[in-house]
Amino acid sequence: MTDLLGSGLLSVAAFVAVISFVVVIHELGHYLAGRLFGVHAEAFSIGFGPTLFSWHDRRGTLWRIAGLPLGGYVRFLGDADAASARDHETLERLRDARSDAGKVFHFKPVWQRAIIVLAGPAANFILAIALFAALGMVRGDVTIEPRIGEIVAGSPADAAGFQSGDLLVSIDGQRARTFTDLSQAVMTRAGQPMRFTVERDGAELTLQATPRREMRDDGLGGTRAFGFLGVGLSPEAEIVQRRFGPFEALGHGVTRTADISVTIVDYMARLVTFRASFEHINGPLGIATTAGQIANTAVSDTGTEAGDSYDVGAALVRLATSLVLLAGLLSVAIGLMNLLPIPVLDGGHLVYYAYEAVAKHPPSPSVQSLGLKAGLALILGLMVVATWNDLSYLVGLFS
Repeated sequence: MTDLLGSGLLSVAAFVAVISFVVVIHELGHYLAGRLFGVHAEAFSIGFGPTLFSWHDRRGTLWRIAGLPLGGYVRFLGDADAASARDHETLERLRDARSDAGKVFHFKPVWQRAIIVLAGPAANFILAIALFAALGMVRGDVTIEPRIGEIVAGSPADAAGFQSGDLLVSIDGQRARTFTDLSQAVMTRAGQPMRFTVERDGAELTLQATPRREMRDDGLGGTRAFGFLGVGLSPEAEIVQRRFGPFEALGHGVTRTADISVTIVDYMARLVTFRASFEHINGPLGIATTAGQIANTAVSDTGTEAGDSYDVGAALVRLATSLVLLAGLLSVAIGLMNLLPIPVLDGGHLVYYAYEAVAKHPPSPSVQSLGLKAGLALILGLMVVATWNDLSYLVGLFS
């Protein structure tokens, strides 16, 4: 019971720490861009719900730490709520008074508003680059040559004609640099034909294969539905481990962030065109579960030799690096999600600003209201799907 309690507390702490950090950085992006253009921030909240601690800075911004530490928000002058909806009554009063009109977000030129909105996702990408760069300097990076080993009999790879020793060159026209590229590409493509180019005996061959859906171990104690191709890694594959210097690490951070972004955007595009399954969408419950699994795996004594004492320092290092990696992945995902052209998200605001820049006036209040309702309905629908996926995974995990 004590072990279960400790495991649960660590899971909650890991989730709260990672999600709060990533979301607060996102909101800091909005806040700092607003300050650059002279917009007054009335409040910056770390967390939601009742206030635990609060103070005012010299600019009059209320900084608060709330009781539910799951992210945060910045509320600019003229906003009605944390979602930055217009407070029309306040805006009219400020417009008439004119004294504070220059500090109101909604009165700023459209290009400044666009930059302030874009600064949130941009902060997430900058954070991801910094975290991946730090990992590159501290832990380094392992590159595994995409050379094919064992072929599972009766698998899609077997039917497509893969052979042991093949060197994977490209996947659907995209260059394959590591064996991880193959596993990531196949993971969410069950039932979809894929084109692989391999090098065999000095010549390049094109093979067609359709991964099949299989429930497989996810490496965190549970099972998930993955696309299964049926190839293993060759024992002769070249493995290169390197640690980066500061400038190389920055490039590594940019490359890693770009690769993850391409993977997520590709999955989103296939979702919209109904070429991908919704079962890979996870919500807060799924993120919390994953954070807890990663944290508990990092601090477990698995692999310790019999009779050896538990190395607390090594466990803490594993925990820190694991959570930094998760924070980087989530930061990219949150940055991209907020750029979706849905009215309740940053991307939706950018669509409205693009219209305003072309038409020389914002969309009518009725159009904005309709867009808001449609956006909320879409987000709620996705949350229902994500929650169903999360609960289904948990049922399988505990059973």
